[in-house]
Formats: sequence, structure tokens, C-alpha cells
Amino acid sequence: MRGFSFQAVNAGLAGLLLAACATSGSGEGWIEADLEVPSERVLRQVAVLALEKNGFPPGTEDEGLQNTVSSGWLVSLQPFKGDGTRMKAHVHYDEKGPRTWLVGVRVERETNEELGKTLELAQAKWESGPDDQDTATRILNYMQTVLGVEFKLGPKGPLKPKPGVEVPFGREKPL
Repeated sequence: MRGFSFQAVNAGLAGLLLAACATSGSGEGWIEADLEVPSERVLRQVAVLALEKNGFPPGTEDEGLQNTVSSGWLVSLQPFKGDGTRMKAHVHYDEKGPRTWLVGVRVERETNEELGKTLELAQAKWESGPDDQDTATRILNYMQTVLGVEFKLGPKGPLKPKPGVEVPFGREKPL
């Protein structure tokens, strides 16, 4: 009886472990927004510009899927195990209507788990980590700014002037 309960506990733990691995393995976190853009060509150019302005190297066209712009790997080697990172950004867009696109941004992040030669790119052992949501949000905000879309900064939105404060001369709206 004791051997049967031990096997049952082992089987249960193995099942839980497999379920945990299956649910935590994807880790894809897309940041999405609806954008009004004159054409797909303009949207693609703005996506490439946003990736470039956020420090990502250009990707290759063969690497990208339809309606997707991908960067190259942005590598940051560090002298300690787990501190070196590399990131790759993806901008995906789907047409929702005339001049309206659903745009999603994802930034993959990997860490260098090499123990000995952490500063040599050829020796790096990359392991997937959680997506970089802050960088994805920054890329999407840049795209919104270039396209002239209003967006909120932080949980409360843009800053507003205090009552009784004068607006600088020549400005219609306060900063």
C-alpha cells in the first residue's frame, strides 16, 4: 500500500510539473493599439523608424512574416552569468477597416547563461526570459507620436495645469 501511494504522489507531481511548464513556456506579451494610418506602406515605414529610434538594429526582410516588421538582435554582453541580454522586437499589424490598423508590439528577451566566457558573443548560451513590456510600450508610444495620436502617460494621463496658472504666451494649450 505504501508503494502505491508513493507512485500516486510522484505521478501527481509529474503532472503538475508538466502543466506548469506548458503554461509558463509561451510568455508572449503583445502590447496593442488601434492606429489610423493612410496606408500599409506608411505604417511599415513608421514601424521601422520606431525600432531604429529605440536602438534596435535592422532585421532582414526574409525573416519577417506578412504584416510583420522584425528587428535584429540588440545584444548587451555583461561580465556575469545571467546579466548579459539580447532583445528582438516585432511589430505586427492587421487591417481593421479603411485607414484603421490593429498594431501589436512584442519584445523578446533572452539572457546569457554562459558561466565562463560571458563577454564572447560566439560562446553565449541564450535562454528565453520574460518579454520586455516596457520597451514594447515605448516603441508603440513612439509610433503613436509619429502618427499624431494622443495617448496617456502613466495611470492618470497627461499632466494638466493647476487652476490659476497662466498658459505661456503664444500657446493655445498648456504644456
